[in-house]
Amino acid sequence: MAKQGNDSILSPLVTNGLPKFMFFVFHRCIERVLWTFAELGIADLMADHKVPLTATELSQLNGNNWNAELLYRLLRSVADTDIVKELTSSDENSENDLHPENVNRFQLTDNGLFLTSNHPSKARDLIRLELGTITHKPSTYLPYLIQYGYKNGNGFEHAYGCSLFDYLQKEENKEYSTLFNNAMACYSNNSTDSIGSIINFSRFEKLVDIGGGLGTLLSIILKQNKNLNGIVFDLEHVIENAKKQSPNEFQQRNIESNRYEFISGDMFKSETIPQADSYILKWLIHDWTDEVSIQILKSIRSANKSREKKIITIFLVETIIVPNDVHSWIARVMDIEMLTLLNAKERTKAEYIELLKKSGYDFKDLYETNSMYSVIEAITTTEVFD
Repeated sequence: MAKQGNDSILSPLVTNGLPKFMFFVFHRCIERVLWTFAELGIADLMADHKVPLTATELSQLNGNNWNAELLYRLLRSVADTDIVKELTSSDENSENDLHPENVNRFQLTDNGLFLTSNHPSKARDLIRLELGTITHKPSTYLPYLIQYGYKNGNGFEHAYGCSLFDYLQKEENKEYSTLFNNAMACYSNNSTDSIGSIINFSRFEKLVDIGGGLGTLLSIILKQNKNLNGIVFDLEHVIENAKKQSPNEFQQRNIESNRYEFISGDMFKSETIPQADSYILKWLIHDWTDEVSIQILKSIRSANKSREKKIITIFLVETIIVPNDVHSWIARVMDIEMLTLLNAKERTKAEYIELLKKSGYDFKDLYETNSMYSVIEAITTTEVFD
């Protein structure tokens, strides 16, 4: 039997020749395996029973009647990702080897626990969203977009007849909207500690998280800065969902209820944006064209219009493209995601500085984290009532 070498686990980004393209294909296959495992909630079934189970036993849990042989073959592949561990029979030549779905047991690993529904990382919903069919379909229009641009809409509009954000607000898509917000919270969980540790937020009185979703980012920042209060600001249906979480992101981190609020509104309507001395926008500006981004940033300035001039600070948490830097590949591939889903884009530092300038802000600093995010700090002096 042929043995696979150590190079069988290499990324296609660091291999060359024909193996590079083979690995692209094989990695896509393992993505489908992982998505199926997450979509079916198999980690929940395994975690609930706490003991290793055969594929046959798993196939019959919770009133299911799944195909045990096919489930075994799925789990055998999932085991290669160290999400489950296969406990095999000691005798490889026994008759049991012909029906391993009845004999071999599978155990959830520490990595596998991340894919349970109640894991605080929300990794399961990240996988279900990003590797799922709704997100995949728009990407099939990328060749068309490269050829003809946006004259007939972006990839999501081609696939579903409306924009992504309109899709999320439809009553019949509530489940997908929840999935989307949980996945965004997962992105925050992956990086927020590093954001809070490199920026001194204690110099502010109130921080508003524009498009704050469930409040994951803000809750971690408040935990790190005991004298800071904050507001999660988002659309009404998002805030309703955030309030229904029990416990919510702030309660999970034992933050006093008088230090945070959930407020619904529209960032394009300045009169609905709460006044504060600081604002944070995570992965939000990359969702929009330059023209719309300028509207958003100007709307925050207008929200703070008062009888006296005051300085407000904004923080843009984004995946910034660094030209000719191989480590910036995530930002460049996310740029293609934005191109496809939203006709938006990731930007370079220079592009963000220009965007801020056109919106009435002065660039102050760029903070690099140990994650895929960087943070731009900018300040503005607000307008005064006539």
